[in-house]
Amino acid sequence: MPLRFPPPRHRHLTITTERHGTVHTITAAGHIDLATDAPWHDELITAATSPDHTTHLVVDLTNVTHLSWASTAALVRAHHACTTRGRTLHVRAGGAILTGLRLTRLGDTLTITPATQVARPATTHNHSEWLIA
Repeated sequence: MPLRFPPPRHRHLTITTERHGTVHTITAAGHIDLATDAPWHDELITAATSPDHTTHLVVDLTNVTHLSWASTAALVRAHHACTTRGRTLHVRAGGAILTGLRLTRLGDTLTITPATQVARPATTHNHSEWLIA
């Protein structure tokens, strides 16, 4: 009997950016893991290292439904890049994403603010997968 596996789930990630004066905001929505890590990492590092007059980088994760542990490294790299350039990095998150960031003690390094509304993923399983890379 051949093995049958369920079809892979679609991992969708949308990243938008806005600039208002010296504040650059990156808003992510969807699934951030190894399959979508490249655009996530590139957008964060580009914003953190851009040669413009940005003084504050805000990363809004309130509409993120999944954040793998491996993908949080981009936040730490962006934080270090901002600090080197005299910028601040501020993360907004809620729900399981906020819990994950707190459990991993990233709040000791990053400035994380709880969001009042968070994304609610439509899932058919009964377990959290925020740590799965």
